[in-house]
Amino acid sequence: MSIVRTGRRTQVRVAMLASVVSLGMLAACSGAPDGSMTSMPASSSAPPVVSSQGSTAPLESLSAPRLSPIYWLGERDSTVYLYREYVEAEDQGDPVTTAIKYLTEQQPEDPDYFNVWSKPSRIGTSISADNVITLDISADAFSRDLDEGLAQRAIQQLVYTATAAASAAGLLSQNPPASVDLLVDGHSGYNAFGHVKLTGPIQRDASLRAPIWIIDPQQGTVHSAGKVRLHGISGAFPGGTHWVLKRQEDGKGTRVAGGSLALGGGSLADNEFEVTPVLEAGTYTLAVWGQAADDGKRLSQDTKKFTVR
Repeated sequence: MSIVRTGRRTQVRVAMLASVVSLGMLAACSGAPDGSMTSMPASSSAPPVVSSQGSTAPLESLSAPRLSPIYWLGERDSTVYLYREYVEAEDQGDPVTTAIKYLTEQQPEDPDYFNVWSKPSRIGTSISADNVITLDISADAFSRDLDEGLAQRAIQQLVYTATAAASAAGLLSQNPPASVDLLVDGHSGYNAFGHVKLTGPIQRDASLRAPIWIIDPQQGTVHSAGKVRLHGISGAFPGGTHWVLKRQEDGKGTRVAGGSLALGGGSLADNEFEVTPVLEAGTYTLAVWGQAADDGKRLSQDTKKFTVR
């Protein structure tokens, strides 16, 4: 790849939210040199074989008021998936505008993820009673030169992030399915990045969600010594889902725990995993991956580095 570097809802139903933010001058695109094409891997292939995770991508549960769910891109298995981080974002008056502003201006905490958006000069958002989020964004956000595959995923970044922010704030009902009507400078029909025609509401494309991602701990976080929750989601790989936790000492990693992961059970959804090892102070790296068969090859691996004090 040529990349450079659902819980309990609020009782009050919010039928309409509207916000417009003027964001000033266009920021320089971060990551790629001027005029370069940012593209899918040259050997881009189909995702690894996993059992179906369903045709829909579930919405986020209610979250802490200051935390915004943001979706980024990450390359795995010769393709590009969507991954989520929760971040503390400056409040822009409503959760959707807050999240989209952060998405289009910032970069992910995890160095394995990347972003292809440019800073827009204007963002406007509203939510209708039938779960349609209207996102009006200025054309300068689309200044990067992307190929068709990354253009499609960039649009899904907006869709996933907008619907996640609205859902996490309790602004959406369960039905109908949430969607995003993406306008550019107030108009429909824009040809985004020269590849994606924006002609109506767009729903989440479940096939672009990462087969595995670690939800907790997030990259760079600090945790108290003792039990530390390791939590995430995974598709059902034929060879199972596996993990290893290493403590970083003297420039190398020492294995402290690991094995195969069971999915679901208890209060977990069918595609969730959770383990709670007891950890002493130190810096740790967690890796979780799936296997297509019992051949030891790692697929869709996600990693996180964190600290225990």
